[in-house]
Amino acid sequence: MTEELNRHMGQWMQSETTQPVIMSSRIRLARNLENYVHPLMFPNEEEGYRVINEVQDALPDLKVIRLDELDQQSKYKLVAKHLISPELTKQPASAVLVNEDESISVMVNEEDHVRIQTMGVDDSLDTLYERASRIDDQLDQHTQVSYDEVLGYLTTCPTNVGTGMRASVMLHLPGLSIMKRMNRIAQTINRFGFTIRGIYGEGSQVYGHVYQVSNQLTLGKSEQEIIDAMNELVQQIINEELSLRERLHQHQKTETFDRVYRSLGILKYSRLISVEEASYRLSDIKLGIDLGILDIDHFRFNELMIVIQSPFLIDETETQSIEEKRAEILRSYI
Repeated sequence: MTEELNRHMGQWMQSETTQPVIMSSRIRLARNLENYVHPLMFPNEEEGYRVINEVQDALPDLKVIRLDELDQQSKYKLVAKHLISPELTKQPASAVLVNEDESISVMVNEEDHVRIQTMGVDDSLDTLYERASRIDDQLDQHTQVSYDEVLGYLTTCPTNVGTGMRASVMLHLPGLSIMKRMNRIAQTINRFGFTIRGIYGEGSQVYGHVYQVSNQLTLGKSEQEIIDAMNELVQQIINEELSLRERLHQHQKTETFDRVYRSLGILKYSRLISVEEASYRLSDIKLGIDLGILDIDHFRFNELMIVIQSPFLIDETETQSIEEKRAEILRSYI
């Protein structure tokens, strides 16, 4: 099973340390090039390919993957690994540039010409921003980036104008979910310019009590101010999550033990399982480990949440269904 995980995961995800709430962090910078219309307005595919070539020349140390050379399953794998967005797969002339451990991805011709992403499990948002900023500087040295002295970076969507930066943190929040506090949390943080979404961002479904928190405001604040505010918000959410977990353990002990062991039994013995159920069962086991109910060494929750996705399970040479293959993989690991 370890080989199965390592084969599909970028090295940046394969951390030996795990935190009870934070799964990963990401910085994304949206940029556009002058002298080109925005990607959604390309008159033809050739315009998109010229942008890809210009970005590739500016960032020669990154490996370019052109999406028109991939089959649909390979594209979905890149989405599942958070290297590209679902929207990028729909663009006729698009690409992604990645570094060796896949902790950096640069999407080309999504909504904007360039979207720089830096991701990490153990890295702070400050560290990730420094890494993204170096890529941004390199792009700026070799291309003409659209920038206004008053408005800042010019983007396709007005909500990204200014810094063009989205800072996001992936959080495992079973306590808040089980205690039905997520709607209140979402409404509260929205008033302060933040949003909470599913595992793959805007419009995506929530799997396994995993949520992505990110800033909505990019204009009127500096990058550091956005990061500082995000760090403060995330810590507040973590504190409330841990408090609710302790309440579950103390005051709903029988129900919590039943939830954890029931999920353990299902993953150990099921022969068919959907991605939705698998994600919530894995979440219960992670909760059980964090509360000291279960003792499972090296439980790789982050990676398992990705490897159970359908694109990694499709194999036309096998007669097994996706649900069978998913159940088999989980049995071998649990």
